[in-house]
Amino acid sequence: MLARVLLPCLSRMVLYLITLRFFTISLSADVTMPSVFGDHMVLQQGVTLPVWGDASPGERVSVMIGDRYEETKTDFRGHWRVTFRPIPKSTASFTVVINGNNRLEFRDVLAGDVWICAGEGNMEFPCAESATGREMVESVSDPGLRLFIASPSSGVAGKEQAGKWLVCNPGNAAGFSAIGYFFGRDLRSSQKIPIGIIQITEQQSPIRSWISKAGLEKAPSVPSISKGCPDPGAIFGSKISPIIPYAMTGVIWYQGESDEGLPALQYRRLLPRLIVDWREQWKQGPFPFFFVSLAGFGPEEGNPVEPFLGNDGLPRRSWPWIREGASAALRLPSTGMAVATDLGVPDDRYPADKLDVGRRLALLARHRVYGEAVTDEGPVCRSVQPEGKRIRVLFDSSGAGLTLGASPWQPEGQPLLRGTTPKGFAIAGKDGKWFPASGMIEGESLLLWSESVPDPLYVRYGWRGFPLGNLYNKLGLPAPPFRSDTEQPISGL
Repeated sequence: MLARVLLPCLSRMVLYLITLRFFTISLSADVTMPSVFGDHMVLQQGVTLPVWGDASPGERVSVMIGDRYEETKTDFRGHWRVTFRPIPKSTASFTVVINGNNRLEFRDVLAGDVWICAGEGNMEFPCAESATGREMVESVSDPGLRLFIASPSSGVAGKEQAGKWLVCNPGNAAGFSAIGYFFGRDLRSSQKIPIGIIQITEQQSPIRSWISKAGLEKAPSVPSISKGCPDPGAIFGSKISPIIPYAMTGVIWYQGESDEGLPALQYRRLLPRLIVDWREQWKQGPFPFFFVSLAGFGPEEGNPVEPFLGNDGLPRRSWPWIREGASAALRLPSTGMAVATDLGVPDDRYPADKLDVGRRLALLARHRVYGEAVTDEGPVCRSVQPEGKRIRVLFDSSGAGLTLGASPWQPEGQPLLRGTTPKGFAIAGKDGKWFPASGMIEGESLLLWSESVPDPLYVRYGWRGFPLGNLYNKLGLPAPPFRSDTEQPISGL
């Protein structure tokens, strides 16, 4: 009698336990990781190394990097993260294994230096379309150079964009950032260590879209300028945030074309804000951040100093102000600027010479990160001294002194104009009216004058969208545009 009562109850309990076990197994989520982890990746050597992903809440996850082992449990949201002590650089590949409910295995992994190349159209410009890349890309092959390119953005903040690590060979390099490739190639040649380049680019993207929303809350808010960016923080959310905190050496940056016009006056606040924001997000300290001063673009003819407002009273492209805004970021530690004003084309905002841009960025890294005894910048204005009817500009020239030079690259059919006198300089007196200046080099200084300015007080150099300056150091690096006056075209910005 008792058995007839208990047996149905026991059967129902066994069925319940079996069903519960089935659903528990079916609900266990596989371990997943951001796409920046994959076959052929480069892991940053010499720093604490975070590895992270998702799985079921409470699931135990283990990670092996070569012969090193760490394990952890996921939190209540299913997130997990382990941190490895620094791994040494190595040209010998190894395997990374992650075990949880499933097993992930990443093969042919190297330990070296990882650099992020970020920005808009000029940074995205592919190797196959660059001036020297068309021929070069057919023969390039370097298993120690690895390339990662994030897929085009969906515009959805917080949603990761997939990507894939590739070994550098002709097929893989063709569509990769030409600047990123040439930068990485120079580091490979000089440092002899594995180099990983992570390309994160988006055409026509204002700088506000690259800063986190938390970072933007700390930035100046100007309503009329904010309208120029319909979705502030979007690219940070979709492309930058998913790879944080992937360990890396530093960042190279080429952006600004989309901040022309009125937003140009905010660039001096927003680029430093972006750098600080990314450093806060990564929590790696003041990692190196090297950026490009926009290449020349615009009409060849016009006033020696391009006015901010056009004849219609509206802002012009204002590229000189974007360049000045970028240079304001040099006050931050571990920053550097590669000048590209001499590498432009009048009617093309995406000039094809990316080789020299990549080389100039690599010089900054080789000197300031890797300690090479190389000159990494052209003549920099130190001070301006009025001398009666003339005005003297003193430079920290480096690179064996001042000289008159020319761009290392010219578009086909455009003549190479070196010049025998300084070009691109304008001077003004207290009335603020600018006139082209004549000049001559005297040691580490430049003496300027104009019959139209009897008492010169101020100097500007290269203050046009397409500058025609020819001041270099003797190692071939150009002087950046500069001005000694402090006038702002619109007060309060």
